[in-house]
Amino acid sequence: MINCFGEVQNLFRRAGCGAALLALLSACGGGSGGGTATPSTTPAVETTRYLLGGTVSGLLPGASVVLANGTDKVTVTANGPFSFAGKLAAGTAYQGKVDSASAGLGCSIAQGAATMGSADVSTLAVRCLPIVLAGVQEQIQRVDGMVQDGAGNYYFADSSTQVIHKLTPDGSLSIYAGVPGKAGAVDGPGISATFYMGGGRAPLAIDDKSNLYVGDSCNGLVRKITPERVVTTLAGKRRANCSAIPPEPNGTPVYADGPGAQAGFGWISSMAVERNGDLLLVDDGQFQLRRVTPDGVVSSVHVMFFEPNSQLRAGQVGQIAVDASGLIYLSNYGGSKIYRLDNGQASLMAGNARTTGYDGKGVNASFRGVRSMVFERNGNLLLVDRDAIRRMAPDGEVTTVVGRLVPDAAGKPVDWKNLALILRENSGAMLVFDFALQRLSRVDAGNRITTVPVILSEAGPADGVGAAARVGAVRASGMCSDPAGNVYLLDAANKVLRRLAPNGKLEVHAGIAGRAGSDDGPRLSSTMLSPVAIACGADGAVYVADRAPNSASFNLRKINADGVMSTIEQLPTGMTGIQQYILAIDKDGYITWTESFGEGIYRRPPGGVFSLFVSFETLARSFSDSDFGLQDILPYSMVFDSKGEMYFDDYYHQVVFKVNRSGAVSVFAGTLYSTKNIDGAPGVGSLSFAGIPSLAIDKADNLYLSGQDGVRKIDTAGVISTPQLAWGNPIVDIVAFGNGTLYGYTARAIVQTPLP
Repeated sequence: MINCFGEVQNLFRRAGCGAALLALLSACGGGSGGGTATPSTTPAVETTRYLLGGTVSGLLPGASVVLANGTDKVTVTANGPFSFAGKLAAGTAYQGKVDSASAGLGCSIAQGAATMGSADVSTLAVRCLPIVLAGVQEQIQRVDGMVQDGAGNYYFADSSTQVIHKLTPDGSLSIYAGVPGKAGAVDGPGISATFYMGGGRAPLAIDDKSNLYVGDSCNGLVRKITPERVVTTLAGKRRANCSAIPPEPNGTPVYADGPGAQAGFGWISSMAVERNGDLLLVDDGQFQLRRVTPDGVVSSVHVMFFEPNSQLRAGQVGQIAVDASGLIYLSNYGGSKIYRLDNGQASLMAGNARTTGYDGKGVNASFRGVRSMVFERNGNLLLVDRDAIRRMAPDGEVTTVVGRLVPDAAGKPVDWKNLALILRENSGAMLVFDFALQRLSRVDAGNRITTVPVILSEAGPADGVGAAARVGAVRASGMCSDPAGNVYLLDAANKVLRRLAPNGKLEVHAGIAGRAGSDDGPRLSSTMLSPVAIACGADGAVYVADRAPNSASFNLRKINADGVMSTIEQLPTGMTGIQQYILAIDKDGYITWTESFGEGIYRRPPGGVFSLFVSFETLARSFSDSDFGLQDILPYSMVFDSKGEMYFDDYYHQVVFKVNRSGAVSVFAGTLYSTKNIDGAPGVGSLSFAGIPSLAIDKADNLYLSGQDGVRKIDTAGVISTPQLAWGNPIVDIVAFGNGTLYGYTARAIVQTPLP
């Protein structure tokens, strides 16, 4: 049977249909003959539809990316063009997104959202990159505190990730409490509780019931974790920021005794549990001992130091340990002497201020810098003393166990640099952590030393490609990226500048490793004396702030695109002994420079001289701060947008400031003194400053800020958002942008994510 209606429609759409149409009409009973007439029907017009697609680049062999437009998905396994199966009518809105990618791969999509026109679309640009550009990502990024329970489980506090890790005797590593990358003070089950432990020291202690205690210093709290992994706040009132020194904005003092939340702590640097269950801790802010009862009542123990042939005097406590009989031992703040405490009086047991590192008894012994100590079962005190483990007997006799001039069991010298933590295992062996090497070592009774494989890579820098490279220690002002996507890392300790190319190759770009000097010239023959900050220019040059010869000031030096170093001029210098310096340059050649705790930000126009551009005191007074001290404004990074306007973070006020070319300053993002970590516009959104902040700015002038429970995005209107970046949620300390790519520095690696 002929489908007459369908055939008629088809013939109307054909160019030559005259004769065929007449024949078909006759077959269907049409024409002049008899029969029943068929009503006329208007042919339906089919809507024209078009393909949506684009190109994919950067896929590695064997990798794939899944792209989505609503429910329509396509899996792409090779670089080149792609298109979705479903076609779209003109006027239809579309939004192409990256749905997922192979492990270790980050992808972004540009020009992904628009409205379909009257033609196929092939402009979606998908760019993929390996997430780790160089180095190795570690589950534990640093060890800031450690203890062992009666069952042989280790617990490690990691202030970079804000979690407590657990290592079982069979080598299984897991998160015991905390949410990776999220700072806070949330109590409850360990899986959802949050901490804000700060950096450098997060002491742990454990009682005979396996309750774990955490010195949560940035929060100003003492936290307790039960064996059931329930986190509670034992004592302390949470403060607004990580600094224990300045008063709160409302003038409330940080330090206070009393029950629970009425108590206030400074910076907790050491903890130990007494036999009665009380927790003793060293409060670094007050330089005194604090006692916390099991029900959270806090009191202060004022320590008076006594030495032979001297009077009682107040002093600063360093570390603390309690022996099995309840005797309390402590070190002075510098770690050069060990005392025994009795009724608030600290009597000298060993050490002197004249020599360092000698064995002997009492004042004939000396230390280089005790940073942690623990008792053995026989009553001897074990101490880590810079590059050695020392033992002090109850009579004050000090001997070196291993390290420094005492080799290991194989007769090899031990390469420890800066031991920061020690614990004694139930077996009698010792576990020590070297902060400089970021290495955890186990020392048995025979001085056989093995590395505990929880941190797999060495911390020191090493040239190489990809996973073979080691990025070393870098500060917020020591990383930047040029327009071509080269990342520059300042290795201040070795006095060199390293360049990480987009292909993952890390190599020395300028300076001679280990050689101090101020020689200008070609990049591999020039030298640096004491570099503290770098900035990348739009022309591919790198600017360096380097100590001037025989001076407390700094010189501005330039390494041009050809690698030739030259000294430009002296930088303004205020205070000496500053720990943080910041250098920045805009597209037009304006250079800015500041020192933390300094007078303000200095600016140098092209061909001009430096002058004070932003006064920190004036800015602080504009917010009606009641106290003007060294921490009025505390920036860690500065960047410029495409118009030459400058942005800098303020760790103290928890905001990002914007400065126009005339020097007018305004709050650009965040809310003064608020650390609630909320997305939103200025005055509504807030920033947590859970870690050291670092700013980067992309080609569209969007800001990216680290140290915020991850990386936050701030658009050109100052609206804060929390983007889901392709690299996931590694703990990123420093960010930089170049060639359409956001780079992040972690403890062991440089990660990257392409931006749309």
